[in-house]
Amino acid sequence: MKEIASEQMVCRICGEYHEVPTVKVTDQEVFKGKEVEFQATYLYCSNADEYLATEDMIRRNDRALKDAYRKKVGLLTSAEVKAIRDKYGVSQKDLAAVLDWGRATITRYETHQYRTGPMMIF
Repeated sequence: MKEIASEQMVCRICGEYHEVPTVKVTDQEVFKGKEVEFQATYLYCSNADEYLATEDMIRRNDRALKDAYRKKVGLLTSAEVKAIRDKYGVSQKDLAAVLDWGRATITRYETHQYRTGPMMIF
Protein backbone atom coordinates (compact mmCIF):
# COMPACT_ATOMS: atom_id res chain seq x y z
CA MET A 1 0.00 0.00 0.00
CA LYS A 2 1.38 3.38 -1.06
CA GLU A 3 -0.17 6.60 0.24
CA ILE A 4 -0.69 9.16 -2.54
CA ALA A 5 -2.76 11.78 -0.69
CA SER A 6 -4.40 12.34 2.66
CA GLU A 7 -7.24 14.46 4.02
CA GLN A 8 -8.85 15.14 7.41
CA MET A 9 -12.50 14.14 7.06
CA VAL A 10 -15.36 12.20 8.53
CA CYS A 11 -14.44 8.69 7.46
CA ARG A 12 -17.18 6.97 5.44
CA ILE A 13 -16.12 3.64 6.91
CA CYS A 14 -15.91 4.21 10.66
CA GLY A 15 -17.81 7.51 10.96
CA GLU A 16 -14.97 9.16 12.92
CA TYR A 17 -13.19 12.41 12.00
CA HIS A 18 -9.56 11.53 11.23
CA GLU A 19 -6.85 11.55 8.58
CA VAL A 20 -8.06 9.40 5.67
CA PRO A 21 -5.35 8.56 3.15
CA THR A 22 -5.88 7.80 -0.52
CA VAL A 23 -3.76 4.77 -1.31
CA LYS A 24 -2.61 2.70 -4.30
CA VAL A 25 -2.61 -1.06 -3.82
CA THR A 26 -1.90 -4.00 -6.07
CA ASP A 27 -5.25 -5.67 -6.62
CA GLN A 28 -6.09 -8.98 -8.30
CA GLU A 29 -9.32 -9.97 -10.00
CA VAL A 30 -10.48 -12.56 -12.48
CA PHE A 31 -11.65 -10.89 -15.69
CA LYS A 32 -12.84 -12.90 -18.70
CA GLY A 33 -11.40 -16.05 -17.13
CA LYS A 34 -7.92 -14.58 -16.56
CA GLU A 35 -6.43 -13.56 -13.23
CA VAL A 36 -5.29 -9.98 -13.66
CA GLU A 37 -3.09 -7.87 -11.39
CA PHE A 38 -3.44 -4.07 -11.51
CA GLN A 39 -2.92 -0.92 -9.45
CA ALA A 40 -6.13 0.23 -7.74
CA THR A 41 -6.88 3.40 -5.77
CA TYR A 42 -8.91 3.47 -2.54
CA LEU A 43 -9.59 5.49 0.58
CA TYR A 44 -8.15 3.67 3.60
CA CYS A 45 -9.47 3.70 7.16
CA SER A 46 -6.76 2.76 9.63
CA ASN A 47 -9.33 2.54 12.44
CA ALA A 48 -11.23 -0.27 10.68
CA ASP A 49 -8.33 -1.48 8.49
CA GLU A 50 -10.68 -1.33 5.48
CA TYR A 51 -10.69 0.17 1.99
CA LEU A 52 -13.45 2.18 0.34
CA ALA A 53 -13.72 3.36 -3.25
CA THR A 54 -15.57 6.48 -4.36
CA GLU A 55 -17.52 6.41 -7.65
CA ASP A 56 -14.57 8.02 -9.43
CA MET A 57 -12.16 5.47 -7.94
CA ILE A 58 -14.43 2.63 -9.04
CA ARG A 59 -14.34 3.94 -12.62
CA ARG A 60 -10.55 4.38 -12.58
CA ASN A 61 -10.01 0.97 -11.01
CA ASP A 62 -12.26 -0.60 -13.65
CA ARG A 63 -10.21 1.05 -16.42
CA ALA A 64 -6.98 -0.15 -14.79
CA LEU A 65 -8.35 -3.71 -14.59
CA LYS A 66 -9.39 -3.72 -18.26
CA ASP A 67 -6.09 -2.24 -19.46
CA ALA A 68 -4.15 -4.79 -17.39
CA TYR A 69 -6.25 -7.53 -18.97
CA ARG A 70 -5.56 -6.16 -22.45
CA LYS A 71 -1.82 -6.17 -21.77
CA LYS A 72 -1.97 -9.71 -20.41
CA VAL A 73 -3.69 -11.09 -23.52
CA GLY A 74 -1.65 -9.07 -26.02
CA LEU A 75 -4.15 -6.35 -26.92
CA LEU A 76 -3.45 -2.63 -27.11
CA THR A 77 -4.43 -0.52 -24.11
CA SER A 78 -6.65 2.54 -24.34
CA ALA A 79 -3.66 4.84 -23.92
CA GLU A 80 -1.74 3.04 -26.68
CA VAL A 81 -4.58 3.48 -29.19
CA LYS A 82 -4.87 7.16 -28.29
CA ALA A 83 -1.07 7.58 -28.55
CA ILE A 84 -1.11 6.07 -32.05
CA ARG A 85 -3.79 8.54 -33.13
CA ASP A 86 -1.91 11.43 -31.57
CA LYS A 87 1.39 10.38 -33.15
CA TYR A 88 -0.09 10.43 -36.63
CA GLY A 89 -2.51 13.30 -36.02
CA VAL A 90 -5.62 11.40 -37.09
CA SER A 91 -9.18 11.44 -35.80
CA GLN A 92 -11.01 8.38 -34.52
CA LYS A 93 -12.98 8.35 -37.76
CA ASP A 94 -9.80 8.47 -39.88
CA LEU A 95 -8.04 5.73 -37.91
CA ALA A 96 -11.12 3.53 -38.18
CA ALA A 97 -11.16 4.07 -41.96
CA VAL A 98 -7.45 3.23 -42.32
CA LEU A 99 -7.88 0.01 -40.32
CA ASP A 100 -11.23 -0.82 -41.91
CA TRP A 101 -12.91 -0.87 -38.51
CA GLY A 102 -16.06 0.76 -37.27
CA ARG A 103 -15.53 4.11 -35.56
CA ALA A 104 -17.22 2.69 -32.46
CA THR A 105 -14.31 0.25 -32.05
CA ILE A 106 -11.83 3.12 -31.67
CA THR A 107 -14.20 4.96 -29.34
CA ARG A 108 -14.66 1.85 -27.18
CA TYR A 109 -10.92 1.41 -26.87
CA GLU A 110 -10.28 5.02 -25.91
CA THR A 111 -13.11 5.02 -23.38
CA HIS A 112 -11.75 1.86 -21.75
CA GLN A 113 -14.52 -0.45 -22.81
CA TYR A 114 -13.71 -4.11 -23.26
CA ARG A 115 -12.77 -5.47 -26.68
CA THR A 116 -13.28 -9.16 -27.33
CA GLY A 117 -10.98 -9.81 -30.30
CA PRO A 118 -7.38 -9.15 -31.23
CA MET A 119 -6.33 -5.74 -32.49
CA MET A 120 -3.39 -5.28 -34.78
CA ILE A 121 -1.86 -2.02 -35.92
CA PHE A 122 1.12 -2.03 -38.26
